[in-house]
This record gives sequence, structure tokens and C-alpha cells, in this order.
Amino acid sequence: MGPQLKVVERTRTATMLCAASGNPDPEIFWFKDFLPVEIDSGNGRIKQLRSGKVSFCTVPALVLHSLSGALQIENSEESDQGKYECVAVNRAGTRYSAPANLYFPFVPAVRRVPPRFSIPPTSQEVMPGGSVNLTCVAVGAPMPYVRWVSGEAELTQEDKMPVGRNVLELTNIHQSANYTCVATSSLGTIETTAQVFVRALPRMPTSLIVTETTATSVTLTWDSGNSDPVPYYVIQYHSKLSENGFQEVNGVATTRYSIGGLSPFSEYEFRVMAVNNIGRGPPSSLVHTRTSEQAPSSPPLHVQARVLSPSTMLVRWDPPEEPNGQIQGYRVYYSSEPSDPLSTWQIHNTDNSQFTTISGLKTGLTYSLRVLGFTSVGDGPPSEVLRLKAQAGVPAQPDGFEAETELDTRIRLSWLWPVQDPVHRVSLDAAGSYALDGLKPDTSYGFSLAAQSEMGVGVFTEPIEARTTQSMTGAPPRKVEAEALNSSAIRVSWMPPLSVKQQGPVLGYHLICSRMENGQPHGQPILLDVPVYEAQEALITGLLPETTYSVTVAAYTSKGDGARSKVRQVTTSGAVPGKPSMMISTMMGNMALIQWQPPKEMVGELVGFQLQYRRADEDAFTVKDFKKTDDHFAVTGLHKGATYTFKLSAKNRAGVGEEHVKEISTPEDVPSSYPQNLSVVGLGSSSARLTWEPPPTADRNGRIVRYVIVYRDINSPNNSSNSTTETQMTLQGLQPETTYDIRVQAFTSKGGGPISPSIQIRTSPTSMPVFAKNFGVQAVMKTSVLLTWDLPDSYEPQVPLKILYNQQSVEVEGDQKRKLITQLQPDTEYSFVLMSRGNGAGAIQQQVSIRTAPDLLNFKPALYPSDVEEDGQVVIALPQVPAAAAPARWFYVVVVPETAGSPQRNPEDMDIHRLLDGGPDGDLLQPFIAAKLHTLSEIFILGDEKTYNGYSNKRLQDQQEYRCFVLAELTGHQYVSLPGNKVWGLR
Repeated sequence: MGPQLKVVERTRTATMLCAASGNPDPEIFWFKDFLPVEIDSGNGRIKQLRSGKVSFCTVPALVLHSLSGALQIENSEESDQGKYECVAVNRAGTRYSAPANLYFPFVPAVRRVPPRFSIPPTSQEVMPGGSVNLTCVAVGAPMPYVRWVSGEAELTQEDKMPVGRNVLELTNIHQSANYTCVATSSLGTIETTAQVFVRALPRMPTSLIVTETTATSVTLTWDSGNSDPVPYYVIQYHSKLSENGFQEVNGVATTRYSIGGLSPFSEYEFRVMAVNNIGRGPPSSLVHTRTSEQAPSSPPLHVQARVLSPSTMLVRWDPPEEPNGQIQGYRVYYSSEPSDPLSTWQIHNTDNSQFTTISGLKTGLTYSLRVLGFTSVGDGPPSEVLRLKAQAGVPAQPDGFEAETELDTRIRLSWLWPVQDPVHRVSLDAAGSYALDGLKPDTSYGFSLAAQSEMGVGVFTEPIEARTTQSMTGAPPRKVEAEALNSSAIRVSWMPPLSVKQQGPVLGYHLICSRMENGQPHGQPILLDVPVYEAQEALITGLLPETTYSVTVAAYTSKGDGARSKVRQVTTSGAVPGKPSMMISTMMGNMALIQWQPPKEMVGELVGFQLQYRRADEDAFTVKDFKKTDDHFAVTGLHKGATYTFKLSAKNRAGVGEEHVKEISTPEDVPSSYPQNLSVVGLGSSSARLTWEPPPTADRNGRIVRYVIVYRDINSPNNSSNSTTETQMTLQGLQPETTYDIRVQAFTSKGGGPISPSIQIRTSPTSMPVFAKNFGVQAVMKTSVLLTWDLPDSYEPQVPLKILYNQQSVEVEGDQKRKLITQLQPDTEYSFVLMSRGNGAGAIQQQVSIRTAPDLLNFKPALYPSDVEEDGQVVIALPQVPAAAAPARWFYVVVVPETAGSPQRNPEDMDIHRLLDGGPDGDLLQPFIAAKLHTLSEIFILGDEKTYNGYSNKRLQDQQEYRCFVLAELTGHQYVSLPGNKVWGLR
């Protein structure tokens, strides 16, 4: 028995125990900080107490004497603090005990401080049915009790009232309420109140009316209908004759608004919705109105004329496309002098009919005609000039004469035949077209057209002009698509032209982008050259927000551009804010203060900010959203010697804006913890292979530049050391059949941290045949360890194996290669030795040391109150891991079917490795893993038949009872489980 850690108050007596046995009786000596302790020194304060007892061994005639040599220090002083070891010596050898520390605790002066709130609760806003935690922390001396009160109701049970900190968990909240935190100690009582406000959708606006109407606009007014301020409103409207849905006007901040751009003399429906940060409320009732009349904005269509007699002509037309009201009638202007002003032409008025006859014409003269419609407001524009010769049998001027370029050497002409006299037997509804071939590329041509009959040639149209295209070098690109990326950029993609239609190899592509206004290109187009023949995508930047653009693409060869693709239109999104200013002004310990200001040029209404930050070696960012009135945030919990990235953006209703990115590096320090999970993975007669893991991330305090392994023969006070930059090392030059004490220490550029707890190994004899190899740990649980090893072909399987640990032994069949050791203690160091009982292999062969997993999960899974208990599904509430607990890599949900007469099975007693590998798919009564999760959610549905990171959540069987466990995978093959305390069944 060796000394153990001792804490003693100053001037008190400290006694450190030590006992040893041997033959002959050993002598016991004490060392402090590796130097001999002078017994009876210090004016007789330090004494060694001696006593002994006799015990009999099973070996015949062998008597062992156990001697005690406790060290007693009276009237202890600070100089007595240190590391103590006892040493037992006889002629057979020397044995050192494990070291133990003696120290004096710091005893502060007693003071009394009234309670105060160090972290008062903050008011919260939640959605209906949401959840929130209110945290209240109070300090003082003595520490106060903290409880929660709402109105007259006590929310904290008196027998469970915590000290210092109380977290109130509220779920399924549907009503706003005040919650008061009360802190009480013998020096007084204080309280503070936080409000939980339930946000709901706004109510519908009321009293929507039309207060003003013009030909193209309507003014609406309404009442809010809400007691709380409404951030903005949405107006929806549409024409009653339109088959399209409602159009919207977003972001209306007042209760009076004028909507423009409407069509004259058209019926519209309007409604209004209120919007808050939860969403849109219900719409108001519809209101109907008709816009006012306006003069027609387009001329009558398809004006035609023919001669009825030498002095009479018939004129007919179709109504204007945009009458803008009720057409009251039409005016027909005609004159034989087309160059005279229209006001001097003769006028023939008619009612709301679509044809009329005009008499009194002079035979042989050519007349020009124009027709306009009028409403009660005024006249519309006149039609194009139509010319007619007052001569019987001569056709009128053709209508709709157009020229369209088809190829580099072809232009197609088209027209509508004029109204013909039936005696000529010409179809009245025939339309004509003709393609002129053999023209020159890139050349302008003029065209005029007249109709001809047996009586003669009619009046020629006014000349029209068309130009042939340049000589084409190939077909257009295919499958052109345009997509808006943001408020100022679009992405254009395409497929190459068909190779059979290409004239020479494609050298690149030209993109032509034009801004559209009222359906027509406006301003100078943007020409983007993509000089890469295999390109199939390009970005066009520098565009305006909320603007429509047309895009075409043409491939070019050495001869020039080919045909352009079909036009694609795309609208850029609304502009997002620019980069806000950000300053990391102070850094104290593990805290950084982030301060910011809105962007200098703000686009749209600022609605808030978004901050993202992470360690440089982490994958995910922590995201914090802030109100528009916030301008700072303190980031706590930063680690020493780490680089952090901060990204800040402003937000408007269009989205998150440009990021302001900054990096900071905290100063390095020595590690504040030691390397973790030091273990032996290979052991021979003169070497030992060690592995370990770095200190916890929060305790590294910088980049680990090296590790120092300190080891010594336990019978020698001298330490040896080796260093490495890796997390593994093989110690060479060890002595056979020798026990070594091994520790490891991590270093940053600032120096070394604390040294790890020691593990002990014992090397193998040199002459002993190796019967097993690769003895190691496959999985470590709280109360169990799975050990595995390999056996050589020469080993005789009938020879049993033995595993020794902590003065216990377990026998294993000789052909086995794994063993689950159970009934261990959580978070405890163990050393396991594998040995054979056969001849020639009777001593220690392999040894490993481990620490069992900590007791991480303190809450058991439970049934969650839910209606989902059908179709092979059960809803369970999962345990929540405390924030201060060791980090877990993965969590596993383990399901164990219960059978009649079978004992309740616990993951601690299962072969975890085989469980993780998965059992037979067809065996429904074997334990299985239903899910592998990064984090534990509040609830989980067993049997939903989904796959979670490679594990199938199998459907549960009817009339079968199950037990559910949660398994956490830590570092270094460590697993933590929590047994379920209830059996669930599907009925």
C-alpha cells in the first residue's frame, strides 16, 4: 500500500500511509521530491511510525511479514508541501510506490455579500407554440437560492430550489407572460422580471376604400386593424378581365397608397395584408373600382377602302387595340393633297360603327385616308395613310407591307391584299408574301408595292427599307439559359452550335446583354467576349438591381459572328446592403468585443445584422442575428493561441449583404492540460509503442510543436525522455522483464504544459516465445472494455489464456481472440495483462493501459407524449448532454428487443464492435443501431425506416417489447452508454 493524495490545513498533523511485505522483511524509506526524508528532523515534527503483521502464503513453509512505515508530520508547515514516495528494500530488490502529493488549500477570508444578479434573465420573443429557456444567475456570500415565479404561481419546487443558477424551461408557449426570478439569502431578497412575448401574425386591415381614381392610377386608404405597430403592408390587385393572378406592391409603410401603371377604363380588385416579422396576416376584404376614361392611345386597326363608283368609296376598319374607354365614334380624314396638314383635310364623322361611305369624290384623283377613334375624353391617334385611286375597278393600296431579313442573301416581303371588287374574283381574305433571293449581304434595299387588276395598276405604297444581314459563319448556340445570381450579376449558359452547321472551328462566343424598358431594349448594350472555344458559361456583372435584361449568344469563327441565339430575358434581384464597418476593439482573456456600424451607402431599409465566427480549424460557423439597433456583441469562450474568422453582414428585405471579413489571433500560452488517452499499443522485450491524443482543443493554447515522453524504471529515480512532433512513439532500448513508469507532456512555442498521469508497462522476457500479438483495446465503455488480440498459427488453442487486471484474473479459451471485461468503474485507470498458462509461456506477454469512459449522460431516454404510436413507430425523448461534458464524436440510438425470460441487456455488457458493424439483417430479435447522430435532438421517432449516417431505423414489430439506449462515441475508442429504464411495447 502506497501513499495517496493528502490535503491538510496548516499547523495540523498529516499522516501518509505505506505498507510493504517480503522475505526477508523489507525496510521502508521515504523520499520527498526525489530526496530522502530526514526522519526525526524539524524539531521532532517528522516521524516514521512502524508496525507489522504476519500472513501465511499458499506456498508451503513460506511466511510473509507485512510491515507498515507510515510518515507522520506534526504541526505541518508550507515547506512540507511536495511529492512523497515510499521505498521498500530487502536483499531481493527495491520497490517504489506511486507518488502522492501533500498540499495546503487556500483558505480565503470569510466575507458576507448581499445577493446580486450576475446574469439577469432577458425578455424573449417566441412564435406561437414555441419554446424558450430563461437563465437567471445570482451571486453573493452566502450564495443565494434562486427560484422562478409567474404572478402568484411558484414555478420552482421548494425542495428542489437550486443555488446560484436556475434555468426555466418553457415549452408550447401560446400566451405572453411575465416571469420573475427571485434570489434569496440570509442577507436579503432581490428579484428581476423578464417578459416572454408571443409573436403572432398581424390581423387583417379594415376599412379599405378607394379615395381617388384616374385613368392610370387608384389611391387606397385603410385602417391598420392592429394594436401593435405594423412594419409594412402588401397590396395585391389584378384586372377582373385578366386570367393572371394578383400583382403585388410590397413594402408599403403607410395606410394610404397610390398604385400607378393601370389600364384606363378597366375594372380592378384590390386587397391589403399586414406583415410583421412572423409573416403575412390574412387579407382584407376585396374592393372593386374602374379607372377613368382616356383618349384612345392607338389608332383603328386594319383600315381598308375600295371604290364603289367613280365618286364614292367604302371605308372599313377594326376598333383600336387600346380604346381606353367607350368609343363614341370615328373620324375619317381624306384629301387628294397628302402633303397638306391633317387639319385641312376633309372630315367624315360617323357613329360607333366600323364602316362608312364617302361620296363626292373626283374621278381619277388619288385620295389619302386616315381614320381615328374618339371617346368622351378626346381623339386618339390617326391610322397610317391609306391611298386609293377614284377609278372604278382599280384596287386600293395593299396593307401591312413588311420586309423581314431571312438570310445573308434573302429578304422576305409580306402584305395584306386590299379590298377587291368581287367582279375580279380575287379572294378577299388572302394574304400575300414573297421572298426575294439573290440579294447582296449586308446591303440596304428599298421596296414599294401596288396592287394590279385587269383595269390597271393601283397606287404604290410608301417605300419601306430593309437590310440583309452579314454573311453568317454558323448556326446559333443551343439551349441558352440566363439566371440571376444577385442584384448585379447574371449567369448565362449554353451548348455549342451543331457541328454540321458550323463554318470553321469556333474560336469563342459573344454575349450581347441589353437593358429592357417597356419591352424594348434601352441604352447601350453590354458586349462580353468569351475567347474560349470550349466555354459553356459566363458571368455578366455590373448590372442594375431589379432590372430586366435580354441576352443573346453568338459563336464566332475566323470569319466573324454566327447567328445569334434566341433572346432570353432575366431580371436581377433586389439590391442587398454593402459592407458594414466592423472593429474588434478589445480582447481580454477569452473575450473579443465586436463593434459595427451600418454600411455607408445603404440600399433599402436596414432590418438587422448577421455575425458569423469560427476557429480557423473548425468547419461550421456560429451564426448570430441582431436587430438593426444593435451595434456590438461580446464573443466569449475564445481559446488561447487560436485564429478566429469573423464575418459581418447587414440585412435588408432583399437578403444578406456583402460580408466584412476579419481574422484575429489570440496570444499563445503553455498548454493548460496534458495529452489525453496515453496507451500502449505494442509491447516487446526491449521496446514499447505508445499512442496518445493532443490536449483538449480548449486547453491547447496554441499549436502543439512537440511532445516529450518521460519514462523511468520504477526502481530507479532517474528519468529518461524522448521528444516527437507526432502523437505516437516507439521507445527503444528498454530492459526485459522491467516495469516502466511513462508520462507525456505537450509543448507550444511558449513552453510545456502539465505532464499526464503515468501509466505502467512491463516488458516481456527475451527468451519467452510470443504466443499473442497486437493485444489492444477495441472499445472502451463506462464499465466495460473490449480487448482483442491475434494468435500465431503455431499456438496451440487448447492452452487457455488469462487476463490480469487490478488483482483480478479472467480465463479465456485458447482459440478466442477477444474478451469483454465488465463491471469496471467509470473514468478509472486500468492496466490489462494477457498471459498464457501453457509451458514456456507462463509469464506476462502483452499489456495495455486505458481509462474507462466518464459518466457523460445523466438522463435516461423516455417515452415522449405523442400520438405517433402506429405503423411500427414510437416517439422517444432523448437525453441531453451537459454543455460542460466531454465532446462526443457521434451518438448512437441502440434498440434491444426483449424476449421472454431473457435478462435485461445493457450496452456495457455487449460486444460494441460487433454492434457497430451491424448484426444479421434478417434477425429481428438481435440488438441493432437505429441511428448515428451528430447531436441529440429533443425527440426521435423509432421505426421511421429512414437511414441515419449508414444505419437503418428499422420498423418496429407489433406485439414486441423493446429497450432503448443512447451510446456516445468519445475520443480514443471511448463509448458512453445510458441504459434505458423502461421497456416499451407496440400493441
